[in-house]
Amino acid sequence: MKARNRLAGAVLFAASSLVFSGCSLDDILAVHVPGKVLEEALNSSSLADVLTTGVVAEVECSWNQYVAGAAHHSDEYVPTSGNLTMRNWGQRKIYASDAGYAQGTCGGWGYPMFTPLHTARFQAEDVSTRLAGFPADEVPDVAALQAKAAVWGAFPLVAMGEGFCRMAIDGGAVMQPAEVQAEAEQRFTSAISLAQAAGDETLTMQGTLGRARVRVAKGDYAGAIADASQIPDGFIVNVSRDAAEARRYNYYFERLNAPTGFRAHGSVADNYQNLTIGADGMPMDGGDGVKDTRVNVKTDGTEAADFATILYYHDKYNSRSDPLPLVHWHEARMYEAEALAMQGDVAGALGKINGLRMAAGLPEVTADVGAGQIMDLVKEERRRQLFVVGGHRLHDMLRFDIPFLGEPGSIHPNGLDQTGAEYGNLTCFQLPEVEIKGNENISG
Repeated sequence: MKARNRLAGAVLFAASSLVFSGCSLDDILAVHVPGKVLEEALNSSSLADVLTTGVVAEVECSWNQYVAGAAHHSDEYVPTSGNLTMRNWGQRKIYASDAGYAQGTCGGWGYPMFTPLHTARFQAEDVSTRLAGFPADEVPDVAALQAKAAVWGAFPLVAMGEGFCRMAIDGGAVMQPAEVQAEAEQRFTSAISLAQAAGDETLTMQGTLGRARVRVAKGDYAGAIADASQIPDGFIVNVSRDAAEARRYNYYFERLNAPTGFRAHGSVADNYQNLTIGADGMPMDGGDGVKDTRVNVKTDGTEAADFATILYYHDKYNSRSDPLPLVHWHEARMYEAEALAMQGDVAGALGKINGLRMAAGLPEVTADVGAGQIMDLVKEERRRQLFVVGGHRLHDMLRFDIPFLGEPGSIHPNGLDQTGAEYGNLTCFQLPEVEIKGNENISG
């Protein structure tokens, strides 16, 4: 109470002093808040580079969180966390009511998805509009910056169209996955045109590979081949990571792959632990075949964070600062293989698969694979080639009706995990309740 009286007295003294000195209270109450920028300040052409870099940073962060969360939710990992939130991620129990999933920001606990993806998408659109308004003589490289913002800004829509049951954008009506994918394709097409006009080959290929991914999802196989065939072997664009702060951590490592009990919230699932290739090049599970090094799983026998499950991890991400792919040439070859297989070109599909096998130093497929078996082989090759990369496994499970853990046909067919805990029933990620309640264009 004495302290409160002293504070009140100090405020009254300051006010009375200002009255007698002729100063205004507005002067003393005006506060500068570091890190806050007025919106009109963003219209300065001197900030063009900074604004575009910000777009890339937001897309990188949202992509990192989405793909790691998608892997944890898929059948690539079994739940091993001692933390309820993280265990829910592995047990298919992150529903529309979960505030962290829906409203969490970059660097937040778990895998915040909805808000970071929309933040990245909106920022890309907003910056693109601002860049278009800057005089060319003040920003000589404005075309290149516009291309970068557009290409990177299309990728959040890939995640929205692949992993979510339905979506809403900017308070609009509900969109089904196919509608989101169509929107993503349009944005990639526009972005590719900007990149070509700017003469940026890397951005052009980045956007083209992103569009190939969307076209495969849409069933546009001719279009997917046309795009993917332009991507040369060795082409990769990474999402950068570092250990400076939580929003920059590699979430595959930080949440899942660190070989310590503290971070080991998931263990590589049993059906990924001993993958081999037979003498005829056909995929095997165990046996005396050649070890499939694309899924290099290992253990030192220690327990995961639940102190009940032996931790298995892999060698793709080994620190907080390891980058992860946004686009990878391996995807391009797999898109071609799938599209060729769906069009009945078995030999062409096998050629793409064997090219990837050769690059990995693995036996080629020599077995007689017919039209009735080729898509099963494509699906299995995608499972191995794209293991813990880009959220691909979750999308494949959804589009190919692959059983989730806890469902009949999975390694846990009775609905219980390896510790006897019950799985939830989540498959695709739900539209958050906060969006449903706050969006007047959604009835429920």
